[in-house]
Amino acid sequence: MQRFQVCSVLILAWIACGHALAVGSPECPEKYGVQAYAHTENCDQFFLCTNGTLTLETCENGLLFDGKGAVHNHCNYNWAVDCKGRQWDPTPISTPACEYQFGLYAVSKDCSTTYIKCAHGEPHEQDCDAGLAYDERIHGCNWPDQLLEHCNPEGEI
Repeated sequence: MQRFQVCSVLILAWIACGHALAVGSPECPEKYGVQAYAHTENCDQFFLCTNGTLTLETCENGLLFDGKGAVHNHCNYNWAVDCKGRQWDPTPISTPACEYQFGLYAVSKDCSTTYIKCAHGEPHEQDCDAGLAYDERIHGCNWPDQLLEHCNPEGEI
C-alpha cells in the first residue's frame, strides 16, 4: 500500500509539472541541475529533481515551500509564504527560545537591537544594524520611527 501511495504522489508531481509521464517510471522535466516544484496539496512539501532524480521533500518545522525560499532546503519562513489553498500543519515543535524549529523571534517585548534566529531548534542571537531595532511585524530590523511603540535603540533620551 505504501509503495502505491509513493508512486501516486510521483505521478501527481509529474502531472503537476505539466509533463507527460513515461510508462513505468516518473522522470524529472530536466535531466541536469536542481529544480524544485510545489506539491499540489501540501504547502510544507515539494518535489525536488536533482540531476534527473525525483524525490518528495518536506520542509522543516516553521518553514513552507513557495519556490523562492532560501532559508533551508528550498523552504521559506511560514509567515512569508502564501500557500494559495495548499494545506500544512501549523503545530510548532518548540525548544527554549524557539517556537518553531526555524523562525525569527523578538528577544523581549521591549525595544531591542537584537533578535533570535532559530535554526534546527537552536537559538542564535543576531544584532540589528546600528540605529535599528527589531520589529515583530516585519520579522526584521526597522527604523525606530517605524515601530508601533516609541523606541530609542541607542538609549538616548
